[in-house]
Amino acid sequence: MSTIKKITASEIINSRGYPAIFGKLILDDGQEVITSIPSFETVGDYQSRELRDNDKNRYNGRGVTQAVSYINELLGPKLQGVSPVKQLEIDNWLIKADGTKDKNRLGVNTLLTISYLVARAGAYEQKLPLFKYINSFFEKFFPPSVSLEKLPSPIFTLLIGGKHGQIDLDFKEFQIIPSSSFFYSQSYQAGVDLYHLLRELYKFNFSFNLDVIEAIKETVTKKGLAFSRDIFLGINFGASSYQTGSRYLIKDKQQSVSAEEYLNFIDKSIIKRYSPLIITDPLANEDWQNWQKLNSSISKEIYLTTDELIGSNKERLEKVIKEKICSSVTIRPSQIGTITETFGLIDIARKNKLSYQISSDFGETDDSFIADFSVGVGADFVNFGPPVHGENVAKYNRLLEIEREIKNHK
Repeated sequence: MSTIKKITASEIINSRGYPAIFGKLILDDGQEVITSIPSFETVGDYQSRELRDNDKNRYNGRGVTQAVSYINELLGPKLQGVSPVKQLEIDNWLIKADGTKDKNRLGVNTLLTISYLVARAGAYEQKLPLFKYINSFFEKFFPPSVSLEKLPSPIFTLLIGGKHGQIDLDFKEFQIIPSSSFFYSQSYQAGVDLYHLLRELYKFNFSFNLDVIEAIKETVTKKGLAFSRDIFLGINFGASSYQTGSRYLIKDKQQSVSAEEYLNFIDKSIIKRYSPLIITDPLANEDWQNWQKLNSSISKEIYLTTDELIGSNKERLEKVIKEKICSSVTIRPSQIGTITETFGLIDIARKNKLSYQISSDFGETDDSFIADFSVGVGADFVNFGPPVHGENVAKYNRLLEIEREIKNHK
């Protein structure tokens, strides 16, 4: 039985041009595993905290040298000689070592680096692919079992709006979801083809949010696919970014509108016309009353999904369930801190009959851990962003490998 010989960390740069943690674990038989940790955009006080240096002379204060030093000098040495298959014990030790509710002492990024490394080393020790190792661990502590026969359905972002957008529009992400009747490899091809065709046909020439939705529908049709049968619409509204007071201001309306008028717009102009499969954060994070109103009236065929509203926070998730806010949740491991805690969040969603999607985050790396994780926990959907750029395709390509592995071992 191999044990941990050494854990080290260093600073690298993520997809947004800011530092992230790169970690390496060496076992006493010489085997090495590596990982790198994405960063997220803070949207509320209820979210866990990344550890950043706050040295304004380096990377606008976003350096991670302190987190790196915690791994190299504080946490890593204390795990020397420990078996990597003791994931639960190690994760619980990490949580206790931090000792805060929001990980503000050691940082969610610091803890996740070690948690990911230990899982990868555990998979090696058990001679299992990472997704199977995660699956066996998940099922052991959080039954019932999860089937590995069907991969999660991918959600592909075709265009990005909002404050980080390629286009000057309000909605955060304009998405497509290929039919679950497709093999993953077919879905991926459709996502890539439609991503390129949309740009070829429309050149980002959009004045209104509805223009993009109509363009996506027309692009799907031009590709010879059936809209709302082969390819479904998804929208991540990110509505908190365009709420002003208790009103909503979007380009499709000449002036700000009340929540009631805004919900009417979503119903008549989007739901009834385009039959989206997934709508995410269509209302602002604290507009709980209207979330309830929408959830009680919306078709059960639509996944009404929370993302920013819960921020992968357990207490927020429990409140969402109690208040009957949604039918689906987005879970981002990078916002939680350890694999075991992420399992716990998924378990709460499952027990309350909420579907769940596993999503990558704002400042990504080319690490593909989350692809194996999403398969291992039986996610309904995955969202790794647009089907282009190295940090995204590393994850989508890993799903291709997993699909081949599953097919070859039937």
